[in-house]
Amino acid sequence: MQKILLTALVALGLAGCAGAAPTDEQLQKLTGEIHIKGNEPFPTVMLETASHETWELVGMPLGEARSLIGRQATVEGTVIQAPGPGVWLPSLRVSGTPQSSGR
Repeated sequence: MQKILLTALVALGLAGCAGAAPTDEQLQKLTGEIHIKGNEPFPTVMLETASHETWELVGMPLGEARSLIGRQATVEGTVIQAPGPGVWLPSLRVSGTPQSSGR
């Protein structure tokens, strides 16, 4: 009886873990000013929106970011870390090429 109960508890535990399927990706389009923070070997490409929200742009080539420093750009991608309580720096995995918005 104890073996059956133990087996049932293990099965329920595994089923609970397996049920945590990832949600749909959150696609986001952001417009703001491109900046590069930090030094080699770990520079970070950032985007500051008009509302002064700062996002880390993951996967954006450094050369491409350098050509857009201080200019308005629109980027599209998948949210890695959404802004919210306890989030120090929201992150966006950039897909495609950022579009310069002028300025």
